[in-house]
Amino acid sequence: MIILLINVVLGAYHYDQNTHQIKPDQPNHPDFGRLLEGTVIVTQETPTQLDIRIEDAKNELFRFPDIEPFKSVFNDIRDPPTYEKYEYEVLIHPLFNVTVLRQDTQECILQLSDLLMTQYYQEFTLKIPTEYFFGLGERNQKGFRFKEGIYTLYAKDVPELIENGKPPGKNVYSSQPVYLMKEKSGKYHVFFFKNPSAIDVIYHEDTLKFKYIGGIPQIKIFLGDYHPETAIKLYHKYLGGWALQPFWAMGYHHSRWPIRDSKELKRKVELHINNSIPLDTIWSDIDYMNDRQIFSVDENKFLKQDLIEIQQKVHYIPIIDVGVGVKYGKQDKGFREGINLDIFLRSPAKGTRLRGRVWPGPSYYPDFFHPNCSIYWKSMIEHLYNQTTFSGLWIDMNEPTNFCDGECTRSGWNHTFDYEDENISYKNQPIRFPYTPGESPLDKMTLPPHLKHYGGYLHKDVHNLYGFQESYETYHALKKIGKPLPFIISRSTFAGSGRFTQHWFGDNAATFDFMYISVGQMFQFGIYGIPFGGADVCGFLQNTTEKLCQRWSQLGSIYPFFRNHNNDQARDQEFYSFTDELLLTARKNIKLRYSLIRWYYSVYIRQNHTGTLIIGYCRMMFQTLKLCLGSEIMATPILVEGITIRKAYFPQSGWYHLLSGARMQKENDLGSEHFILCRYTDFIPLFIRGGSIVVRQDVAKVQTTKDLNNHYYIVAALNMNKAEGVFMDVTNYEDETISNQCEQNNCLLDINLRVEPNNIILTIVRNQDKKPSESQLFIGKLKIYGLPKVEIEKCESQLAVQCESEDSYYPYNTVVSFNSGIGLEFGQITGVYEIIIKF
Repeated sequence: MIILLINVVLGAYHYDQNTHQIKPDQPNHPDFGRLLEGTVIVTQETPTQLDIRIEDAKNELFRFPDIEPFKSVFNDIRDPPTYEKYEYEVLIHPLFNVTVLRQDTQECILQLSDLLMTQYYQEFTLKIPTEYFFGLGERNQKGFRFKEGIYTLYAKDVPELIENGKPPGKNVYSSQPVYLMKEKSGKYHVFFFKNPSAIDVIYHEDTLKFKYIGGIPQIKIFLGDYHPETAIKLYHKYLGGWALQPFWAMGYHHSRWPIRDSKELKRKVELHINNSIPLDTIWSDIDYMNDRQIFSVDENKFLKQDLIEIQQKVHYIPIIDVGVGVKYGKQDKGFREGINLDIFLRSPAKGTRLRGRVWPGPSYYPDFFHPNCSIYWKSMIEHLYNQTTFSGLWIDMNEPTNFCDGECTRSGWNHTFDYEDENISYKNQPIRFPYTPGESPLDKMTLPPHLKHYGGYLHKDVHNLYGFQESYETYHALKKIGKPLPFIISRSTFAGSGRFTQHWFGDNAATFDFMYISVGQMFQFGIYGIPFGGADVCGFLQNTTEKLCQRWSQLGSIYPFFRNHNNDQARDQEFYSFTDELLLTARKNIKLRYSLIRWYYSVYIRQNHTGTLIIGYCRMMFQTLKLCLGSEIMATPILVEGITIRKAYFPQSGWYHLLSGARMQKENDLGSEHFILCRYTDFIPLFIRGGSIVVRQDVAKVQTTKDLNNHYYIVAALNMNKAEGVFMDVTNYEDETISNQCEQNNCLLDINLRVEPNNIILTIVRNQDKKPSESQLFIGKLKIYGLPKVEIEKCESQLAVQCESEDSYYPYNTVVSFNSGIGLEFGQITGVYEIIIKF
């Protein structure tokens, strides 16, 4: 419902209810110049999805072009059907002021006022309902709630940054202009400012002021219910969902800058094996390249036969940057093909190719708006694949980073490398911005804001899209070479990047502060639609310590993306390079991860490309520090130096320690705090929620995910004498199988357990038709938390089975083994889908 309010409020613009046009009170602003006229377009896209945009009258401001990836990622509904009821109503004041109310509570969830639009500066103010909002990233801040202050959204290569909101605004690798808000009623909504410009957001009391330098104002609101996940799923659906990573990517990853040759790569793999540290992927930083030229391989140091042998044991992922080195001219294929296809960005000063500098030295940058760039990128990725047969790609420096500010001068560039042909249509005068977001000039360590991309788009308007576009092109390049589930880790992201890439949190430091910050980063990127991410474990910069690395290996064991990586100036931090104590901590926690890894992956499958409960909220997001895996497991890591005991709040649900079965609270108990002990050599404390089922495996002899077999045991925590869970029904976990059976079909199993008088009934059936699983599942043991030990009389199933009770340390738990631990085979082959345990 859209209503015109007749109340008069002060503002810069008048709104005409008949034409929906806004006009300024005066033609010019004394500080910011000529004020633009515009048209307000309110689109009630669905009952829970609202779009409000203001289009300037003369089309001087940037709009997303109708090209890929934008036209398929952002699912705006321009001509929606009319619905009988909407969850919101929109109120518009004649002196321009927009209020959005939630229909059922009549709460004001957003009020937009104080609009100002000029060619190179815009601002507006949002009045927000509560202080409980999270997002507006990428943020490197301690704590999950925003402090009052100023925050910048502009992709920049800024290592080791910890921000506190104090001016000027700080910014790192991504721009994600979205937040999750908890309203006064307890309901949630997601706000998305669909604008890729450089933005400062100033948070003061109950307002957020957006100050930015280009693009039309367009906001989208997604109204959920009392569960944050509902609003987040609506937002993710609008973005088309997130990409599913391959199963093997859930394993442990190791990287180091530098690993100087393929012999050292092989040695590191062997040392992990010799020290019984499971490892699924080894990574190469820029050392593998020929003189740091992207798309090249130093064949004298990184022998193809060695790479083949390495990949018989683990997966291999190399890095690529975006700066194409020019020093070898057309001898270098990346340079030659870029010149031939004319896809490099051009200088706004001369119209010749823009001079930049990155790791290879003097460099040119691809223009991802150029239609030939897609041809170029696919060709070059295939060229690299033919040299390395990589499993996935690591795309870095894609903010984009430039070691010169804007454009290199003669002192930063050897002009003899230039190809001097000019294209004067790319020439452009520098822009005098009346306001600059952030603490540094816009061109600091990146490209000039007045640079023109193909199509005439100014870099100031599309800078934050550069990594997004590279991710899109890389994803489709991997599809072209036959990767069913492309695996990409990108440093720079924008809204919608999760359709194509995953994310790591950039160049952190080896400190407890950065380990703590990574928890908030996981929450952030779950909201943004990139739920597979993680920080460099033990820290990338500075020398780590053994105690820090122990704590980080505990935390990393539940990261979605678990990788140890550090830089060339720091000490070795492989887990085997410290004392036996650290090796013990890392090994046991990595193996704990592998024991849960198939179940953990099943949670991703259950999410069906939307939602963030991979690392979730336990519905207590704004109250205490906790991490959740799905809705089933809660973790309470210790993130503070020098302590081994911490407090943790357990919301009402009947929680048990996952490994021991120790009861933290009975199912009817109210939420309560407990002191949790976690020594440096312990497992990360994990707790299973009452009513949940988790599937685990014995991983004593497992070195990679390929070693996992189909023998399992089930942990069920009762709530009202019931428990339920999910698991995958696949014969193998190869990329093609997952793509065919889980991406295109429903591959989930429902696992249900209920306790009746004198009976325990366990069923495992396909979610789609309730038939036995297609895969063979050998269930060797059933642990039931919350059921006092019973005397078993017999077990009945579709196949003869022997079962017996085992001792449990706690009297309120029951453990049952099947066929002396060998297991009962569930599945189509035996026809087994249920077992009844009589006691």
